Amino acid sequence: MKRLVSFLLSAAALLSLSACSLNLNFPIGDRKLIEPDEDGFALGYEGDTLRTAFFDMTIQNPKTCGEYDGLTPSEGYQFLAADLTLYNHTDNTQPIYDTDFEVIWDMDNDDAWAWPECNEATGPGGEPEYSVRSDTQLPVESDLGIHKSMTAVLLYQVPEDCKDFYIAYYEVYEPEEEGGDPVYGSSFFVRFSA
Repeated sequence: MKRLVSFLLSAAALLSLSACSLNLNFPIGDRKLIEPDEDGFALGYEGDTLRTAFFDMTIQNPKTCGEYDGLTPSEGYQFLAADLTLYNHTDNTQPIYDTDFEVIWDMDNDDAWAWPECNEATGPGGEPEYSVRSDTQLPVESDLGIHKSMTAVLLYQVPEDCKDFYIAYYEVYEPEEEGGDPVYGSSFFVRFSA
């Protein structure tokens, strides 16, 4: 019996080590957990879960609409709304910003992207202050606790003739020295039609 238990533990350890080094896509129910490849690139689709260094992210229920929660888009635009679920798999609280998640509708055009919708006001010291336009949206800035999850809506204005999109997230690390350039890690893209 000891030999069997020892063998099973050894096999489990080997499988877990090889799975980490091979960067495999792991099933989560009917979805996959997608990690970046050796070039630091990860591509998933609606319902897939992408594992960043800071959290797991899943995009679901994307839709375009001419009105959202009493809001209307600018002329020539429509809203794109998508549910974003984040899970902090790390042992540290992670800061989350809505601008971490941009939408792209044409990868060949450097101007074909947008950040989530927000209101902008001038603060008491003249600095800009930002707030969400709907209570359902991902907050402009928040913290995601250790092994906690949150679900909120990403809301964008996109051209009214667009149907295919990417939501992108780029890992950015603080520079080691003050005033230094940020260090970029892996890039994550979720592809879908709405």
